[in-house]
Amino acid sequence: MRKLLSLILLAVSALAMQAQDTDFKIMGVVPQDVKEVVLVVNNDRNSTEKFDVTNGVFTLTGTKTLNDILSLYFGNYRISFFNDGTPIDVDFTTHTFSGSDMNKKLFDYDKEIDDKYAASISEIMAEAESLSKDESEAGAAKMQELEKKYDEITDAMAADQLKIIMENKDNLIPAIYISQVIYNLEYDELKDLLDSNAPYYNHPAMTIAKNQLAALEKRMTGKMFVDLTMNDTENNPRKLSEWCGKGNYVLIDFWASWCGPCRQEMPNVVENYKKYNSAGFEIVGISFDNKADAWKAAIDNLGMEWPQLSDLKAWKSEGASTYGITAIPANVLLDKDGKIIAIDLRGNNLGDKLKEIYGF
Repeated sequence: MRKLLSLILLAVSALAMQAQDTDFKIMGVVPQDVKEVVLVVNNDRNSTEKFDVTNGVFTLTGTKTLNDILSLYFGNYRISFFNDGTPIDVDFTTHTFSGSDMNKKLFDYDKEIDDKYAASISEIMAEAESLSKDESEAGAAKMQELEKKYDEITDAMAADQLKIIMENKDNLIPAIYISQVIYNLEYDELKDLLDSNAPYYNHPAMTIAKNQLAALEKRMTGKMFVDLTMNDTENNPRKLSEWCGKGNYVLIDFWASWCGPCRQEMPNVVENYKKYNSAGFEIVGISFDNKADAWKAAIDNLGMEWPQLSDLKAWKSEGASTYGITAIPANVLLDKDGKIIAIDLRGNNLGDKLKEIYGF
C-alpha cells in the first residue's frame, strides 16, 4: 500500500512539474530594419504577442508553462526554443547564441536548415510573385516550373527535418519539427513518430500531428470508400456509390474554386481524365465552395467534364469530415471494388499511377 501511494504521489508530482509556470527571458539582436518580433506559444496563433524592437535590440520576458515552445517571428524568419528556465541571448546578425544545451542544439539545427534552403525559397517566392500577374501561356509554363522546383526544395527540406526528428526521438526536439513535416508523411510514417512512450508525445504542440494522424486514418489505403450524398450542379442529390465500387477506378477529387493550388493542378487532372476516361477511369469532384455561381463557373473555366458534387459548406463540408481532408487539393483513388489504393496524387504522381493501372 505504501509503495502504491508513493508511486501515485510521484506521478502527481511529475505532472505538477510538467505544468509548472516558468519565467522566460529572451534577449536578441536583429537587423536594423526589423521593428517588431512576434511570439507564438506551441504553434497556437491565439497566443500571439508582439514586442517592439529598438535599434535592432529586443528583450522578451514573461511566464509560460515549463517546456512550452516559444516561437519568434520577424519578417519571413521563424525560430523556436523551449521554455526551460535558462535565459536566451541570441544575435541573428552574427548567428551567435547562448542558452541551455537543448536550445543551443535547436539553434544550430535551425541555422543549418536556413543556410541550406532559405535563399532558394525566397528567390522562388519573389519570382512567383512577379509571375502571378502574367496570364500568358509562357507565364503559366514558368509558374509550373517554379512550383516543381519549390516542391523539390521543400521535399528535401522536409527530409532533413525528418532526419533531425529521428536523431532526437529520446528528447523533446521532435515536438518542434514534427508539425513541419506531417503533410509529407503517410499514415504509417506519422504513426511511427507518434509513439505514446516518446518523451515528446504529450507535448501540447503535438495536437496538430495527432489530428493529422486521425485524418489520415479515415482514408488509409485498404479501406473501403464511405458513401456521401450531396447535390450536383443541377441541385439534384447524388451519391458517391453511383460511381464508386461499380467496376471502374475512381478518383474522388477535393477542391474549391477559391483554391489557387487546386486551379493550378486542375489542367493535370483534366489531361489524365481525357487520357484514361475511355479506359474506364472516372472522377467525382467534391467542392469545398460556399457559392454556387463561383463553383459552377470554375467547373466550366477549368474544363472539368466529370460529375461534380457539393453541399456548399466550404470547410464544414461533409466531404472534409468524412475523409479527413485538412488541405486541398486532395484526392482519394479507389479500385474497381471501391477500396482506397492511393491518396493525394498530384503532378506526375497521378499520371504515373494511372499508367501503372492501365498500362499506357
